[in-house]
Amino acid sequence: MRIPLLIYLGAAAEAAPLAAAAVVRRPQPGARGWVLGWTGVLVCADALQLYLALHGERNLWVGYGVTVAGALLLWGFAYWQAGETARLTLRMATVLFVLAWVVLTLAFDNVSNLSRAGNPMANTVCLVASVWTLLSRSFRSRGDLLAQDWFWVSAGVALYFALWSAMDLMRALLFGHDMLLMSRLQEVGFAVNIVAFLAIARGVTCRVAT
Repeated sequence: MRIPLLIYLGAAAEAAPLAAAAVVRRPQPGARGWVLGWTGVLVCADALQLYLALHGERNLWVGYGVTVAGALLLWGFAYWQAGETARLTLRMATVLFVLAWVVLTLAFDNVSNLSRAGNPMANTVCLVASVWTLLSRSFRSRGDLLAQDWFWVSAGVALYFALWSAMDLMRALLFGHDMLLMSRLQEVGFAVNIVAFLAIARGVTCRVAT
């Protein structure tokens, strides 16, 4: 099976934050460490999916593990909340997120096919958390937004989950019906993926606020 170059590039871009963190050689405390952990899960999952695809094996089940890893993001974003109440709320939401994903996946999904319940819920929650972090911190910020790690990271994560929430819906509609169009949409998605992870990579190179 021939895999388009754009998909390779889009998947490789997910390693950009890890590479950026290695280049700047700065500590990545708090939220940044959790976000880098999430990107590490994505990179490993991409490698596994590629291996399975090249060997003609089904790889849709790998996406389920990637989705629940969104809990790493939620826990990390808790560090960027303005008050203790907001931080505690997001940490409690992280636990509920995992429980809800497990229940929905067991009740409505089949890991051999695209998710209809668990993954869409997870993507929506992560999108809301990243957008909330971006907006709430932006409204309170008095400095240069472009110099803030939370700005770049939350914007990149929001773009990623907005993209793949829409893509999951389109793939669910097209799966088994128009595979050519589905493949083209995948290429567009991975092109946007590059932008999202370059933004996250920019965030991890910012100086850590003290």
